[in-house]
Amino acid sequence: MYNIGIQGIKGSSCEKAAEIFAKRNNLIPFKKLFLITTYNVFKALKEKRINYGTFAYSSKAGMVEETQKAINNFDFEKIDELKLEIEHAIFGISMHPEQFFKKIISHPQALKEHESYIKKKYQNARLIPAKDTSYAAKNLSEGKYEETTLVIAPIDVIKLFKNLYVIDKDLPTKKNSLTLFYLVKNKD
Repeated sequence: MYNIGIQGIKGSSCEKAAEIFAKRNNLIPFKKLFLITTYNVFKALKEKRINYGTFAYSSKAGMVEETQKAINNFDFEKIDELKLEIEHAIFGISMHPEQFFKKIISHPQALKEHESYIKKKYQNARLIPAKDTSYAAKNLSEGKYEETTLVIAPIDVIKLFKNLYVIDKDLPTKKNSLTLFYLVKNKD
């Protein structure tokens, strides 16, 4: 059994990438370990708690900052890479007009990708970074954020967090939104 460390939680885009990498690289059977950050993925590799790690490397908003910082602290070997189109949506726990919402929470990369659209449509909302897009959706679903909070996450999280409402699924900035993911292991 292979252990694959994933940047993010269940429902994250990295989970989807890990599943594709596992099939493509014959890493079956495998167990997913949700490690939330790229740093935690590299740390688990170094401690040999996982055989492989996967994380987002870049998107149309540029290099993923947390990944760039983590890469500088660890030696690794890239095994595979993959570009996936990520379909983000904006979720809330209730339906209201745009001006009702005061905060939009998501991973910094998603906030960067959709910033121009958000600032036009949700003018009263502050952008607040979170460790992971799906983690932000989970927190909203569990009542850890106020009703005036929205999150940006992959559209598929609606299957996991059924009490969320899709407030906005047609983000114009999501068109051709390819994210580059890496599959890595320790350097031999």
